[in-house]
Amino acid sequence: MHRITGLIALLTILPLSLPAQEAKPKQDYTEFSKLLHSMLVKQLPKKVEDNSGWGQRIEVPLNLPFPRLRTIFKVGERYEAPHGAWRRFKGKIEEPSKNLKIVVKDFKQLNPTTYRVVVDADVTAAIHGEWQQWQKGILLIGAEGIADVNVTAAVVCEVGVSLDLKVFPPELKLEPKVAELGLNFVDFKVRGGPYIKGDFGDNLRNDLKDAARKMLKSQEPAIKVYANQALTQSLKEGKGDISAAAILKALPAPK
Repeated sequence: MHRITGLIALLTILPLSLPAQEAKPKQDYTEFSKLLHSMLVKQLPKKVEDNSGWGQRIEVPLNLPFPRLRTIFKVGERYEAPHGAWRRFKGKIEEPSKNLKIVVKDFKQLNPTTYRVVVDADVTAAIHGEWQQWQKGILLIGAEGIADVNVTAAVVCEVGVSLDLKVFPPELKLEPKVAELGLNFVDFKVRGGPYIKGDFGDNLRNDLKDAARKMLKSQEPAIKVYANQALTQSLKEGKGDISAAAILKALPAPK
């Protein structure tokens, strides 16, 4: 009886005396994040412009009063003058090394020929706006403004991989596709001063903020293209577990 009791006690405390199983270390994506960042910087345009609201003209007679105050263009046999509200916007990422942050969160093989890459991005871009109000060639008022816009992006990309047997030696084909893109407009701050007061200043700031949102929305298709291109190049130039070489090694043998 004493032996049975002692055996039960030993079995009870034995698990407590065993060393705890070490947790599997989380994979470090720091180097691949840096590589992807550098590839994205190469892919991104230097600036994005929206000039759709700039340059409107109307036909005018040549005998308008105050001709020296007016801007008049001869177009064929007619005369045209700037008229109405002009507005244009330009956005760019200044100092991408500081204002573009890329963090790879996950890299996983879903099946023998598909990988999933999850990336978070944090971007601060400058948007410049210019406004002019014309009346038949006379510039009534003009204004400019610049603001810093902060945007975050959550990107999920699926990469299809296959072996191109039409060339020798066979080459690895990488076909990334952005499956999910979540853009979040985080912050908007007008830069510098003094600010234009009153309703006119409020309208300009709201117009600039609205233009930033629309510009971001219009760039969604291009962002997906840049992400796909940068990811492809990063995998080709990557090393270790996240690289074309590692993917090629894991591919099933062709039948």
